Amino acid sequence: MPENLVSSSRKIPGLGVVCVVGKLFCFASLGVVFFLACGGASASNRDILRSDVLLLKQENRRLREEMAVLDSLIGSRLQQLDRFNANFAADVRQLNERMSIIEQRLDDIEKKLTRMAAGTPSAATSPTGRPVDSTQPQELGPGEIFDLAYKDYTSSNYQMAIEGFRDFLERFPDSPMAPEVYLYIGDSYRSLKKYGEAISEYKIIVDKYPDSPQHAEALYKIGNCLIISGDRSRGEIFLQAVIQKFPDSKAAALARAKLNP
Repeated sequence: MPENLVSSSRKIPGLGVVCVVGKLFCFASLGVVFFLACGGASASNRDILRSDVLLLKQENRRLREEMAVLDSLIGSRLQQLDRFNANFAADVRQLNERMSIIEQRLDDIEKKLTRMAAGTPSAATSPTGRPVDSTQPQELGPGEIFDLAYKDYTSSNYQMAIEGFRDFLERFPDSPMAPEVYLYIGDSYRSLKKYGEAISEYKIIVDKYPDSPQHAEALYKIGNCLIISGDRSRGEIFLQAVIQKFPDSKAAALARAKLNP
């Protein structure tokens, strides 16, 4: 009897009984043969016993066939269970990825609302509040250049977004929005699967703007990019740095989840 069928017989009602009955048939057959060999029966009785032996052999063969069918059925059910587990795990991974994208978009919206609440000069008025002649070419302000690049970013036009954010940094290198701009450039490269370029942008935030609100997020994203690129040991070092330096930050919570999936 196959080893997996024996172990499975403990879990499937009736299968253990089938095995026991099969053994009893075997013992009965051996007993009859032994009895015949000893000459303990008349010719007519021996014929009857031979007939019984034949029936027992047929029944034993049928039981073996049924056990083979059960063994095949168990194997099939186990394969189905393995496929279900694999599909379930894949669904969970996809759900986690979708949740991460949604969280990123929510963060982007919150940042944009913060900028809007701070207020930026309108393109239709001068800094003094007087109307501006719309027929004259107007110089775009930092908020407008940022919004144009951000629109490309949210539309998945990542290369155009990178160019727009670069333009912002060239025009306003000392802007307090610079760390956020570097973060979006890094995110754009990451979306293009250019992880080396993304890491370079995130490192600018860590090295040049250590007191910025984007510092923790940049550290986490460096670690994440390294792990995705196959350098898990270095990536975990950055994730641990996030937890140690910014233990109460959202980036630290993400780092803990990454280290302990």
